[in-house]
Amino acid sequence: MDFRDALNTVIAELTPQPWDYTAPDGTTLTVIPAGLREDPGAAEVYLRVTRDKTHAAQAAITTIDLPALIAVLSEPITEAWEHESHYPDGTPKGRIGSWLGDHHGLVLGPIGGGFVLTAMEEADDHGIVAASIVVPEEQRLPLASALRRALDVARGWED
Repeated sequence: MDFRDALNTVIAELTPQPWDYTAPDGTTLTVIPAGLREDPGAAEVYLRVTRDKTHAAQAAITTIDLPALIAVLSEPITEAWEHESHYPDGTPKGRIGSWLGDHHGLVLGPIGGGFVLTAMEEADDHGIVAASIVVPEEQRLPLASALRRALDVARGWED
């Protein structure tokens, strides 16, 4: 094991607890680094929206795509934004709406005093499960910060 592997192992073992935000209606947004060994650019961070015990959806955003989401969250959300997934070499896979790429998606849209975050994923029956949460403006920068930390952890899992 070389120094870089040892450092990556220590970073991974120090994985922070997931970041959570709970809306007044009880819906929860959770940011979780996947914690699995991956090729460079392919490690994932999950954004899970849980409405209740029976309804949740999560979007898996790779380390190649996460900086774009963090950049969007660096400014107030004034227009709709949709996650576009890329292969680790940077080639676009396609937007979630076109179903050319991953069957996971994330959409942000402005709403008075904050934004709506919608996570989508393919269900077992080949349908789509989606869950949304309204995130107030005062939680936008904490979310961006949590995503930066999760990105650092996820990169620690990449070979």
